[in-house]
Amino acid sequence: MKLFSHWQRIILVLVVAIALFAGVAFALNFYNQGKLQAWSLPNLWRTLLTFDQRQQSTRTAATREATGSATAEAPSSSSIPSLTATPTPAPVDPYAHDPDLRDVPWGQAVQVSETGWRMKVGFDEQMGTPQETFQALNHYRYTKGKSNLTWDDRLARYALERATFICQHGSDSHEGFKRYVSEEEGYKTLGFYWLGENMSTHMRLSGTHLIEWMYAADPDHDGNQLGDWSHVGVGIFEDCSAVIFGNLMI
Repeated sequence: MKLFSHWQRIILVLVVAIALFAGVAFALNFYNQGKLQAWSLPNLWRTLLTFDQRQQSTRTAATREATGSATAEAPSSSSIPSLTATPTPAPVDPYAHDPDLRDVPWGQAVQVSETGWRMKVGFDEQMGTPQETFQALNHYRYTKGKSNLTWDDRLARYALERATFICQHGSDSHEGFKRYVSEEEGYKTLGFYWLGENMSTHMRLSGTHLIEWMYAADPDHDGNQLGDWSHVGVGIFEDCSAVIFGNLMI
């Protein structure tokens, strides 16, 4: 029994061939799509990760730039003071290399010449005025049971001359005062038969400290300011002082 004619067999072969070709093409297409998907998913993930990292880097850079501009004037960490307590520095002795005072206790006067004394003492911010020193002198005399002294303008003017001279030229160990009294008849000009002098050079002290620290530190100057006087004049020039005492007014 003949099932197919010659042309039918040819058509059938063509249909089968086309079907096989279509099946192979479909299989290849499916295989290629599978590979594409297998490649695309991890690469797509990496691409997304890379993009996210780039976004984060951009945001970080922007943040750093913004932070840097905001803190451009702020002090660096190295310049910020530590919260740890700073040790108190040991005081520097300004007289460490002074041959007269380096081994002398603070506040103790040491005699350096026949009439000169020196001492270690801390200076004040301002020099005492003549009136402050005058008041301090009378207060000190009162605590020692001595009478108050009366201010005298003639003694004060001469005291200012002496303070100015010794401040500009240095101490003369009272030689100028002695010459003025004995050779220039200064006792007549000042109006007293009995005169005395205390002086200090470059000692910036208040009135109280001039009297109770410096002049009271040695027996010569302290004995002079506690002496049997009736009048006094004080002269201050910069950080130098002169105190002229008088008694037995002419």
